[in-house]
Amino acid sequence: MLFDRRRYHRDNYVYLLAEGDDAVLVDPGDARVALALAADHGVRPRFILHTHGHADHTGGSAEVRAALGAPAVEVYGHGGDAAWFAPDVEVAGRRTLSLGAVRVDVHAAPGHTPGSVLYAWRGKLLTGDTLFWGGCGNCRHGGDPARLAESFLGTLAALDGALEVHPGHDYAEANLPFALALEPGNAAARARLAQVRAAHAAGAEPPAWTLAEERAVNPFLRVGAPEIREAVAARASGATYVDDVARFVALRALRDRFQA
Repeated sequence: MLFDRRRYHRDNYVYLLAEGDDAVLVDPGDARVALALAADHGVRPRFILHTHGHADHTGGSAEVRAALGAPAVEVYGHGGDAAWFAPDVEVAGRRTLSLGAVRVDVHAAPGHTPGSVLYAWRGKLLTGDTLFWGGCGNCRHGGDPARLAESFLGTLAALDGALEVHPGHDYAEANLPFALALEPGNAAARARLAQVRAAHAAGAEPPAWTLAEERAVNPFLRVGAPEIREAVAARASGATYVDDVARFVALRALRDRFQA
């Protein structure tokens, strides 16, 4: 079994999953980096998974497929994002994927884009741009914050807290100051920010946290917590919200305007 990630562009991640001779690349937005990751482990991927269609996640897929020999390499993704990249194999409505020996669970999570999905494999949760360390994806490029709220309050809330969160970008150092602005007394968020900054200063990647640990620090996973309810109301000119979906939408708008 093999699991690895590699940074590309400034803060994107491509992931490699493998069992035996079967290997999968997740979000190979940069073909050169994705191919080098596979080559360094001596594997030849036969499958590509897209968490969503945005070009910084899918932009290298055609080149990877060509380099490895299409149609031997199949691209799996949600047809809701086909305007960006039409997949070879549709994952909409699928609960699991059998990619050779690699068995992946699929969780639809629209909001950042119409076709955003989460993939779970052997205790790892690949979240694309839906869930970040300390935050969530914006909805400015084909997204819908109310649908994103429903994905957080439904799909993500139901997942096992022991899953490790592996996002499509390392935005932790940008996201956690917003979390602390809302909850200055959140010791877990403050410790996480210090850990992330120390990793970056050392030229290392931040370690992944579990979903349970994210639920202690990430305001978008804590939208029903009294501290977040009060913080959103205080920053929204006394507005009241009929439910957590409306509160999540207001929280996402606050994050869009936030400057540390």
